[in-house]
Amino acid sequence: MRKNLLLFVFVCCTSSCFFAYANVTNMDLKIGFLKLSSEKSVLAPIVSSPVYYCQGSAAVPLTATPSAGAVLNWYGTNATGGTASSTAPIPSTAVVGTLSYYVSETAAGIESPRSKIDVIVVADNGSSILSLRCDPSQIAIADKYSSVLFDWTNTVGLPNQYSYSYSIDGGAAVTGTTGPTTLQVLGLSPGQSVTLTVAHTTYPCDRSVITCRVPCLTTTTPTFTPVGPICEGGTVPSLASTSNNGITGTWFPSTIDSSVPGTVRHTFTPDPVAYPCAVSQTMDIIIGDFLVPDFTDLYICYGTIPPDLETQSPNGISGSWSPAVIDNTTSGTYDFTPDLGQCAVSKTINVDVNPLVTITAVDWTVSEAFANNQIIAVSVTPAGDYLYQLDEGPFQDKASFESVSYGVHSITVKDRYGCSLAVTVNDIHVIDYPKFFTPNGDNYNDTWNVFELQNDLSSKIHIFDRYGKLLKEIRPNGNGWNGTYNGRALPADDYWFVIHYTEQNIRKEFKSHFALKR
Repeated sequence: MRKNLLLFVFVCCTSSCFFAYANVTNMDLKIGFLKLSSEKSVLAPIVSSPVYYCQGSAAVPLTATPSAGAVLNWYGTNATGGTASSTAPIPSTAVVGTLSYYVSETAAGIESPRSKIDVIVVADNGSSILSLRCDPSQIAIADKYSSVLFDWTNTVGLPNQYSYSYSIDGGAAVTGTTGPTTLQVLGLSPGQSVTLTVAHTTYPCDRSVITCRVPCLTTTTPTFTPVGPICEGGTVPSLASTSNNGITGTWFPSTIDSSVPGTVRHTFTPDPVAYPCAVSQTMDIIIGDFLVPDFTDLYICYGTIPPDLETQSPNGISGSWSPAVIDNTTSGTYDFTPDLGQCAVSKTINVDVNPLVTITAVDWTVSEAFANNQIIAVSVTPAGDYLYQLDEGPFQDKASFESVSYGVHSITVKDRYGCSLAVTVNDIHVIDYPKFFTPNGDNYNDTWNVFELQNDLSSKIHIFDRYGKLLKEIRPNGNGWNGTYNGRALPADDYWFVIHYTEQNIRKEFKSHFALKR
């Protein structure tokens, strides 16, 4: 009987194992070897392809995602062969067309197949995303103060597929793609802004940028204590980075410069992230707005003793004059220079030297008797710059007085600058009649008459009651009427009169009425 005997032996080293066997049949020996490989396959790295660029635009290094623990091997444009590099290439955008780049990964000493990245460079025709805009009209009411919505119009001839990147208040970029021509960003706060960069995925040359802002329910204005005028070259305060009402931000210009005189506007911009609903504020700072000595011009008379020029102004600025003494014979200018350290400017005054005046005549005219508005007009010889006074009233520039009461008045005239003696004229008669009298026996206003006509001996007055009955004839140079008729006191009432008088050699008549009061 024939018997077979099989013997098996396994030997492994590094990445290979050997299988040995022996077949013994009737003492015949056969030996064989089988090689078993233990090598594992490595997958190629993950890439995004194709990658689009606009001709001439700036490119960034290509990217690929290796397996855990693996390293990338970049071979440039070599599909096979070439020398690997750990640095990702930056594709060229100089020429329109497609250029392929290759990358593999190595894990546990084993290199994977190469992945291909197609870089497609397209020509720039100058177009942009059409009608890119912020469109709050498409936002639901509930999202009005918590989102922004971008809208645009698709370009005819290009696929309706877009790549975008946006950031909130300059934060980290969020990227993605979209098919619709709208993009809404939710979960925002009032005042936050979102900047969107969008382009056709296959045509990056129409890359466009826009910023939309969530509306504010209310706005806040930063308040600051104003900075007062600063002397040129003086010490300047710092501009507060936090407003009186607690808003932080920055100023532009950030510091006050006192080296150059003028007014500089500083603008405070609130921190857009911390205070998105705060508005900007401005502050105008004046440099070199010096105090002005409040000296006034002087007027003196020729040859008289001039006043001293005070070395301190009424508002407290000390300094010196040039010339230091007033010349009382010639008009001129005098310059005041403040002492240093007072933040004050120089001041120039005029000193007018006026000639001495001798008033030789003061004439006047008075409105006609019984005029509604009695006016006294004054003329002076020689002509000059005079002030005029009626009775004991204040002096005035105007050479006439209106609404003057009836009676005897005086007029005083003097040179405005005191360069003449004052001249007073008296016995200026304003002729009018008393509007009432009170015959009650108190010796005050007990009779009625037009005494201003007492020098007109031809004048006479007839008094009537309201029915035209003649009650009395009097003359202005007489005692007047005491309110009686035939010894009987008449009642309180209006009484009428006719006065005949001569004015400027013309015989005149005047009628009116007056009241008798008891």
